[in-house]
Amino acid sequence: MKFNLFALPLILVCSSLLSQDEIVMPITSVEIHQEGAMIEHALLIQVVKSNETIVIRGLASDLVLGSLSLNLPKGTSIETLHFESKPRPTSRAVEISNVKDSLGILDVQKRMLESVLHTLREEQAFLAANRSIGSTQEVLLVDDVIEMADFLRDRNQSLSLEILDVTLEIEDLDIQLTHLKARESTLYMIHAEQEGVLTMKLKNAIIYKNDMVLSIKYLSPSAHWSPEYEVNFSSDGILFKRFASVAQSSGLPWNALPLTLVSGRPSGALKPHPFGDWALSTYASSRMPAYSKSKPGKLANRQMDAYYVEENQEDVSFVGKTRHRFELETSPVITGDGMPSRVEIDTFYLEGEIRYFAAPAINTEAYSTARIKDWSGKKLMDGKAQIIADNAYLGRVSLDLPVIGDTLVLSLGANPNVLCSRELSQKDSKASFLSRKKVVSTWVLAVENFQTDSISVDLVDAIPYAMSNDGDIEVHVEVSEGGRVDRLNHQVVFPLILAPNERKDVSVVITVTYPRNHRLKGF
Repeated sequence: MKFNLFALPLILVCSSLLSQDEIVMPITSVEIHQEGAMIEHALLIQVVKSNETIVIRGLASDLVLGSLSLNLPKGTSIETLHFESKPRPTSRAVEISNVKDSLGILDVQKRMLESVLHTLREEQAFLAANRSIGSTQEVLLVDDVIEMADFLRDRNQSLSLEILDVTLEIEDLDIQLTHLKARESTLYMIHAEQEGVLTMKLKNAIIYKNDMVLSIKYLSPSAHWSPEYEVNFSSDGILFKRFASVAQSSGLPWNALPLTLVSGRPSGALKPHPFGDWALSTYASSRMPAYSKSKPGKLANRQMDAYYVEENQEDVSFVGKTRHRFELETSPVITGDGMPSRVEIDTFYLEGEIRYFAAPAINTEAYSTARIKDWSGKKLMDGKAQIIADNAYLGRVSLDLPVIGDTLVLSLGANPNVLCSRELSQKDSKASFLSRKKVVSTWVLAVENFQTDSISVDLVDAIPYAMSNDGDIEVHVEVSEGGRVDRLNHQVVFPLILAPNERKDVSVVITVTYPRNHRLKGF
């Protein structure tokens, strides 16, 4: 028989009962969500009396009562329930006590040093006030003046050194106090000295001779996990190693039990949440592939954003998220102190192609990217990825998934073996009386492959556009064979294939016409 506390009239009062048993119920399974975990405890109990009180210890102290459900033996009902968080003797509880004692001692030391510092500074101010020797009422001998001046100078120097020493000691104490307070805060956050205790009064209509199963399931909000990846590029393909960074601060360690990872959040209520809006829209993407080595500037971000507009669409608000579930084959130990543990989930291969992005206006080295089309069936989630190519670690990037159906683009950083250049070969300006002024510029773009294999390259450059639509400025662009003009994103793109040690040159001719009596900015 199952009960949920939303369906029970809870009476959170402990009353005098006929008998009382105290048990520690072990954890039998944990289902970890990205925010929160569902924890299940189970134990065999004896049902030998018609009225019994059972005290269950060892539960998570942050147990959410609204999520608590019980699996009781047949014929057993609950009369009263009471849950509370109680201190428990642990090594961390002792550590909290030691940290508090250390904080008190350091605070006293700091106060004493601050008092000494105040006295030294007062003496220094007194000496400074007496540096002016002599008055209208007395005349000091030359020897007295020399002696007093020497004393003031020596004492002032020694005072400065003493003040410096005390100041440094106070700064050192401040650092120690900061570390201890942070540790104290961490210990409290992980519920180090607390455990959940559930007291139940049961009424048994059936008395059993054999032991019966009692299980408890509840939500603990202090647990979370996030996906991490190792992406290995080699001649064999693209190997993904999926990991999970798991952490929980309930104060109770999880070990020797099956762990299940689930995306999203667990439900802590009986009533389902209403659906959200599923609205569709189109817009130019503002996302760019994350680059691990060379980091281009803002211009690079805008140009790469525009080029990958079709491959990197932001996902919009929709009704729910894809729910993924991972059953871990191993049984890792997840400590209860909030420290993350890295757990391997699985490995799989994905097929993709390497393509280069060459933007000579940004960098003379082309950026290599891996483009993966068929990725949606591998339960991928947004997370962090370590990029490794031919046993060389390239860096850490964010794995941001595009809309389902679009191409996943992963950056491999700048490649020094694929170089590009941009050169202004010609620029003419013409104008006549009562006519508009015309400026014509010719740009030569080049890319060269120094690798031993043929490569695919997208050679990209920016083109100007008029900020206003009043017709004062007209822009005309001509590109050499194979290029295309992207007016929406203000770019020219040349898809190229280069053999080993091959160089290709392309040209872009930009003509800008504007009023003769105006000045042109930005060109």
